Amino acid sequence: MIDRQAVLDAIRQFVTAHFPAVPIDRLEALRAGDVIQQSLELVELVLHLEEKLGIEININELGESLVVQNFGALADELVKSEAGKKG
Repeated sequence: MIDRQAVLDAIRQFVTAHFPAVPIDRLEALRAGDVIQQSLELVELVLHLEEKLGIEININELGESLVVQNFGALADELVKSEAGKKG
């Protein structure tokens, strides 16, 4: 099972590396779609999360929520999704 803070830390690493101008002090409130503008960047985020967290993310399941939710809600959804796979 993955931890919400681990997801946020992995997102923070990605945003810091790829979007240094984005302030991460309020990362959870940032909408993913406001930070990630290109589909390739979204794929890179998903690959980064999979690698850092040791999980497999089904982009089709998360769908639009990958870009319309804020990072905090996205972290919650990933934790819930992984918990559902284990149960």
